Amino acid sequence: MITLLSSGVRIYHEMKSQPGLTSTVVLIHHLAGSVKSWKHVYPILASKFNVLIYDLRGHGRSSIPSSPYSIEEHSSDLRELLEVENIKDPIIIGHSLGTLIAIDYALKYSIKKLVLIGALYKAPAREPYEKMISIALSLGMEALAEYRRKANDFSPTLYMNPRAWNDLLEVYRENTPLGYKYAVEGLLNAKDYSNDLEKIDEDTLVVYGSEDKLVQNLQVFQQKIRKLKSKVFQGYGHFLNFEYSEELANEILAFLNTSA
Repeated sequence: MITLLSSGVRIYHEMKSQPGLTSTVVLIHHLAGSVKSWKHVYPILASKFNVLIYDLRGHGRSSIPSSPYSIEEHSSDLRELLEVENIKDPIIIGHSLGTLIAIDYALKYSIKKLVLIGALYKAPAREPYEKMISIALSLGMEALAEYRRKANDFSPTLYMNPRAWNDLLEVYRENTPLGYKYAVEGLLNAKDYSNDLEKIDEDTLVVYGSEDKLVQNLQVFQQKIRKLKSKVFQGYGHFLNFEYSEELANEILAFLNTSA
């Protein structure tokens, strides 16, 4: 389904719901992702919760506005989408870029719980991403994925697993170099949320793979968020949604079913 927001942006989304389920999980994908980023995760979550998956602006089947996409704009898009769907107090689950959007949303609006996978709390280093924009614009998204593989930007548990690697390539192919450019430019201008994390009072789960270069951020979340649980999957990388999807989904379910 496509929803036209007040900004003129069209957001593609899918709602997975069953009679009798009252709580809704919202899944926010990674950079150069799409609804298909959650293809192995959402069916497990949908056994217990309504699930909303969507393509961020500039991604997949959503609009590609011709300016950088700020985290705040992504957050506003989600707010309006939830209002259209009449979803209140969602459980927000974000991955990578999606974690910044999830954090921004949780600081502004009411949620039930928060799950952050491969989490960021501020903009990443600029130089590697400027190189990746250049490759995407000149050679395309699949070439970008191959460049990242050769640059050891991905864990072997991603590119040595044929299913996982093909899953990543599938979502990369769904994206355009121009959408990627504007998404990265917005990401690189993200604010530093480290001090704001103390304001998050909801039960929060932070998940990393031990081989994820962002796992070093875990200490900041542990210091700042009071109601925090964490899980590190040994031997896996940043794309747990592809590399270790069933275990990731079950870890999330366990957290949602046991946390207060």
